Order: sequence, then structure tokens, then C-alpha cells
Amino acid sequence: MAVYDRTLTQELKKMAFRNHVDLIGIADPKVFDDIPIKDRPRTTYPWKAVIVYAVRFESVAELSQESWYGRMEKLLIHIDKKLREFLNEKGYKAHSFTTEIDFHFWSDELHKRPFGERSLARQRRWCGLYYKMHDAAVSAGLGRLAKNNRILITPQYGPNVHLSMMITDAPLEPDDPCDGDPCAGCNLCLEVCPTGALTTLTGRGRPDESKCKPWDCHFACLRVCYEKFLKQS
Repeated sequence: MAVYDRTLTQELKKMAFRNHVDLIGIADPKVFDDIPIKDRPRTTYPWKAVIVYAVRFESVAELSQESWYGRMEKLLIHIDKKLREFLNEKGYKAHSFTTEIDFHFWSDELHKRPFGERSLARQRRWCGLYYKMHDAAVSAGLGRLAKNNRILITPQYGPNVHLSMMITDAPLEPDDPCDGDPCAGCNLCLEVCPTGALTTLTGRGRPDESKCKPWDCHFACLRVCYEKFLKQS
């Protein structure tokens, strides 16, 4: 039976909140068990916990501002550095994904720029980890997946958060999934989708990629969800 350090877990979360983190939770590393070994985090130590945290952003309109991605990248690198330093001082190791993924992926797609010298293999690996980050966030109690299966909905901020995660060999105590479903009784994203992608999910439970055109519809499903939570705040 796993032994967790509750005090260490609480100290880590308090430190994170002091460094611009709005939500944070701990997931069991088993969340990665169903992805190919080649796509799993590559570390030389037996990792015991997945740290998932969220930073709130003010408006969904920021997603179309190229400068936002650079600012968010700097903030996440700062947060990851603080988390690693804290764990290192306690005698543990931690591995961040911020410098592994291509942070400007969405920005480049939005502005229709080519991949340039980026590795397509790296891009595919990023996409795999991106989806698992949502699963990890659900497992860590941050929220639930929206009905479009592409964004996390948090009880506090709706979809208005940016996620990041790291793994560690620290014996952190996993959180329970959040109670309730923020999407219960709501079908706004399904109703606003102009292509029907959200009602023709693939076998993986994700929108039909051949129909889903988020750049053409300007993230209609995300915008209507954001506006809903904005009115409730």
C-alpha cells in the first residue's frame, strides 16, 4: 500500500498558490498507463505523482493574441522552476513538460504558419501529452472534461484556465476527483457547433477531426462556454 506525505503535499500547494497558481491537484501516475511507452514521460527515476496546476486567464479572446502565448510560457517556466526547487530542497526530483512541448503550437496554427523546423514526431508527442494532461487534471480533482471532450471545465473558472503538469518521485497524496459535473444539464457547446463534429464523436470519444474546424468557427464551443461562466461569476 502506497504511503503518502500529506504535510509535504499541503506545503507544495501553499507554495504554488504564492506563485500565481490558481488551482493545483495531484494525480496518480497510472493516468499515463494507456498511452504508448514511447510517448510516456522519459525519466530515470521511479515517479510517484503527477502534479497538475492551472493558471486562470482573463478572456478567451486572449487565445487569439500571439503575445499571450509568450507571456504564459514565461509564467509557467517560472512556476515550474519554483515547484522543482521546492521538491529538490526536500530531497526529491521533478520533471517538467514546459520546455519539451512546443508552446506556440496553437499560435502558429491560429495564424496559419508552417511548422518550420519543428519535428512532427515531437508535435505528435505533444498532442498525446496534451490530451493526457486533461485526464490528469480530472484525476487530480481540478474539474471535468467538457462535452466536446477537448477542454477542461473547472467549477471555479469554467474553461478559463491554462494547464501545466510535472512528474515527481515525491510521495504526494493524490486528490479525489471533483464532486458534481459543471456541464450537467448544459448542451450549449453541442448546439453551437456549426459542423456537427461534437455529435459525431470518434471511437476515442473525441470530436470528429474531419469535421472539427476550431480555427474557422473561432472556437465557438469554447466561447459559448466561457460566456456562460462569465455571466455566472
